[in-house]
Amino acid sequence: MRALKRSPNELRVYTYLFMQKRGVAKNTTYFTLALVVQKILSFIYFYLLSANILPDTLGKYVFALSYASLFSIFIDLGLTPILIRESSKNPQKTNTFLKNIIAVKIPLACIVIASLVLFINLTGKPLVTKQLVYLAAIIMSLDAFTMSFWAVFRSFQNLLYESVATILVQIIIFVAGISALFLTKNIIFIILALVAASIFNFLFSVFLLKFKLSFSLKPEWDSSIIKYFLKILPAFALGGIFVKVYNASDAVMLGFFSTDHAVGLYSVPAKTITALSQVIPFALASALFPVFSKNYIESKEKLKINFLTSIEYLIIASFPIAFGLMALIPYIVKNIWPKYIDVSTTFIIMSLAIPFIFLSFSTGYLLNATDRQKYNMLNRGIMSILTIVLNFFLIPFYSYLGAGITFLFVNVLVFILDFYRVGNILPLKASDFSAILTKTTLACIIMIGVAYALLQYMHFILVIAICAVVYLGILLLVRAIKFSDIKKYIQL
Repeated sequence: MRALKRSPNELRVYTYLFMQKRGVAKNTTYFTLALVVQKILSFIYFYLLSANILPDTLGKYVFALSYASLFSIFIDLGLTPILIRESSKNPQKTNTFLKNIIAVKIPLACIVIASLVLFINLTGKPLVTKQLVYLAAIIMSLDAFTMSFWAVFRSFQNLLYESVATILVQIIIFVAGISALFLTKNIIFIILALVAASIFNFLFSVFLLKFKLSFSLKPEWDSSIIKYFLKILPAFALGGIFVKVYNASDAVMLGFFSTDHAVGLYSVPAKTITALSQVIPFALASALFPVFSKNYIESKEKLKINFLTSIEYLIIASFPIAFGLMALIPYIVKNIWPKYIDVSTTFIIMSLAIPFIFLSFSTGYLLNATDRQKYNMLNRGIMSILTIVLNFFLIPFYSYLGAGITFLFVNVLVFILDFYRVGNILPLKASDFSAILTKTTLACIIMIGVAYALLQYMHFILVIAICAVVYLGILLLVRAIKFSDIKKYIQL
């Protein structure tokens, strides 16, 4: 009888878990859609920001956020994915795990913020940059705790609330940021929009933990739990460090080795290509990851078929974006970002990386699905270290162009490293890819020819729409895809 007794909070957790099980697939769909909406709104917001403030000002803004992002690594240190994993195994202990993580994060946050403030004051950066960094530190700290709060719901397989929060946060940023932009054009007020959004996200997650799960957020120090977390921490921390370093180091190094103007110019191609390179492959790879995992156990033949299918889809999606950008960037920058015309060459170079970024989603997820995650982490580690090393040598001489060259090189390299490891899992040969590469390249060449022919008569946005139709038509004509494939892909 004693074993059957549960505390009121444990009963609340079990009841919540039972109620959520039926909605897992739907909640996952909500989260994917929320991320798509978030990225679209984020890109529109960045465009309005970059189009209405000077590159120097934008450079200070991007530098502050990137600088704080690098420091944020040392607040979470992989504790959030640990919370998700351990809570999934022991849901009744989730609140205890969370309270211990809060107890660890509070002193870490204090140390990290103090270090951030100390270092930025030793750099000789102007006062406005320091003020932006201080505000970015608030965002960084709040987000570090909010990540762990949402991790509780992820461990309970409920992504609905986080999906709602993701959209609401981006709406707050969009409305408050655009208002500050057009009413004041003061970058301090613009970054305060991010502070407001982070405060909302933090309070919303706290509210749900308190009133949906009756969780306590009072810090607790259980030495056995802390020791266990610290024992498994390095494997989780390294992955997070590699991602943060790769994502933020280029802007930070440009800020130190070049100028704010260079950071502002570089942020336009960097943000644009990041936005274009995440939505489609993220959605596809998220859908394929469980399929790869299942195939690995049940059928290597099906695993190869599904992997090759994903590669075909990603080639079909990425090639026209890369080819189209390389052809149209002078027109796009001239019409949308006239203040950033100097970055056109860098933009073209970075566009070449798009197919490799797309394809690395599939290779990376395959490595994770087949228990080769250590190779996936190793490859991303090499990518991060090379990013720092190459930028250290190239940025002082070539500024944002050097950062663009580094971006292209490391993305090509990580795909090659991934593909080498995939070749040890699946029997792949050149003929598996030659047909789709030939047909897609042919379609892109014809598409670009049409674009150049029409650009002297039409606005480039209308040309893009026509070229998309031409590209799809050529693929159907050469049977690179069929109508049945389109239907299958939409349903994936």
